[in-house]
Amino acid sequence: MIEQKMASDNLIYKIRIGSNMYGTITETSDEDLGGIFIPDKDYVLGTKHCEQVELSEKISKTIRNQKGDTDYVVYSLTKFIQLAIGNNPNIIEFFYSPIHCIIYKDQFAEELIVNRDLFLSKKAYHTFKGYSYAQRKKLEVKRGNQTGRTVLVDKFGYDTKFAGHLIRLLYECLQLLAEKNLIFPLPENNLIRDIKLGRYSLDWILEEAKRLENLVDLAYVKSDLQYTADYEKINKLQIYLLEKFWGK
Repeated sequence: MIEQKMASDNLIYKIRIGSNMYGTITETSDEDLGGIFIPDKDYVLGTKHCEQVELSEKISKTIRNQKGDTDYVVYSLTKFIQLAIGNNPNIIEFFYSPIHCIIYKDQFAEELIVNRDLFLSKKAYHTFKGYSYAQRKKLEVKRGNQTGRTVLVDKFGYDTKFAGHLIRLLYECLQLLAEKNLIFPLPENNLIRDIKLGRYSLDWILEEAKRLENLVDLAYVKSDLQYTADYEKINKLQIYLLEKFWGK
């Protein structure tokens, strides 16, 4: 496929994400990878279109996220920047990858990461809290239906992965608002791993989520993060990176 070759040839950043980054990996964890590529000129200036490329490898078509699976999505630089401006939780994490999770990083990725403060804003409060709310609703309403992980529901009474994501997102949001930073592995990694392993009751998890949501609300009020991303400087950064890459 043409787009897959472009993503591979023009790759600037490849990292391990998910449980490897968070420090919450278990015996059944799959491998999650993420990357960024710079699209060819005709995909930016012309009519061709490619926002991201899926390079995942699955053992089964019916069972999701099992050991041996590799989830790998590579974003075009332009798509990545738009998602980063919106403080998308999955994207913001790219800026804070620990060294042991970095598989490949070139000068273009380094320049992007150096400028990460241009992107981070109080918008993170809404996106991270919004993502966590979605996880909580899945726990409260679906209780595992249509998740592909009914084995977890049968064993623990709820989907422990949803629960782990819920608590993790709130801790990440709290750290971003209070410290303008994300540290991986997460300081709370043992707690989140235990939640994934079903060692806490659903009632405890929902109460803990409420406690963290209150702390996040307070952190938002006190945070001195900029209210929105610095669009002007990000615009210049994107043009600079594209022109510099194409001029290689």
